[in-house]
Amino acid sequence: MRVVVSTASATPIYEQIRRQVRSSILSGEVQPGQTLPSLRQLAADLRVSVITVTRAYNDLVAEGLVHSEHGRGFVVLDVEPGIASAALRARVDDTLREVVIAARQARLSLTDIHNHLDETWSKDD
Repeated sequence: MRVVVSTASATPIYEQIRRQVRSSILSGEVQPGQTLPSLRQLAADLRVSVITVTRAYNDLVAEGLVHSEHGRGFVVLDVEPGIASAALRARVDDTLREVVIAARQARLSLTDIHNHLDETWSKDD
């Protein structure tokens, strides 16, 4: 699991961490029973405070995606595939809304967006 944060983003860092870890869990990249990186380790890797990572992890606990085990850390729970799929689809929908807003502000046409999406899609293969 790779987490990258941006201090230039309007999204709070704890939320960036939560979203990325959540996506890794829902996509199956991080399997049920696996432990997440320790609070201190992830904080050190990202150069953020332990409090920031703690808030992100506690939000994941509140969502029912992980739980805290004494001596083990934060452990990923089993997520029903239908719920995971719906959550990932909702993330795509949210991201598309953001793209539409940004494209309109940049005065890009729908054709421009389709072309850019095709180019981006091809690069990731």
